[in-house]
Amino acid sequence: MIIDLSADLGEGAPREDEVWPLIHAANVACGGHVGDEQSMHAAVLQARKHDVRLGAHPSYPDREHFGRRSITMPAAQLHDALREQLLQLYAIAAREGLALQHVKPHGALYNDAHHDAELATVIIDAMHAVDPSLSLVAPDTSAMAEAARGRGTNVIREAFADRRYNADGSLLSRKEAGSLLTVDEARGQALLLARESAVIARDGSRLPIAFDTICIHADMEGAVERLRAIRAALS
Repeated sequence: MIIDLSADLGEGAPREDEVWPLIHAANVACGGHVGDEQSMHAAVLQARKHDVRLGAHPSYPDREHFGRRSITMPAAQLHDALREQLLQLYAIAAREGLALQHVKPHGALYNDAHHDAELATVIIDAMHAVDPSLSLVAPDTSAMAEAARGRGTNVIREAFADRRYNADGSLLSRKEAGSLLTVDEARGQALLLARESAVIARDGSRLPIAFDTICIHADMEGAVERLRAIRAALS
């Protein structure tokens, strides 16, 4: 059994080139929180070189705060912003003969749409406006997953090895102490996911997590070490 590993990339982290050979799928920033044509093109080439599945990582249009601030905006305006982000990466990939396969919202958008059904619907609508065959990467029990399944969109269920969970299945805010797991903690969480499809939540409770891919954040310090430790443990 091979455990699928994924990472959020194209965000300017200093060691991203070392991440690509260690993963199976990538979620590439496409201009909302960071990224431009040059960074997207570089990511597409890396995906092709390492036979990594290519996905988009759109966000609220918020480069100033790296997409980690919740923004209230009209649904139509957010739809257009997300659609534009997806189209940019979609077109760059097509020019290089590579297919965009999935979409994973970034940062505050991901966290907000975990519970907000209307926001989740905007995301799915933007995906369908670009390519109805795109899959959505999201937590299995999120409003995003429910909205996607309601529209016949394939859901790639995501778990995290490097982030602490709340008891409701959402991620503990990065502002909270202990939200970012150490290399050893991430390895242990990945092993528990692989063996028992579960994590230990912030309050100490055992939280079942159904997943298809385990994500590591490439912009976190020690990401390469986490991935190497996880791959060694899983093998």
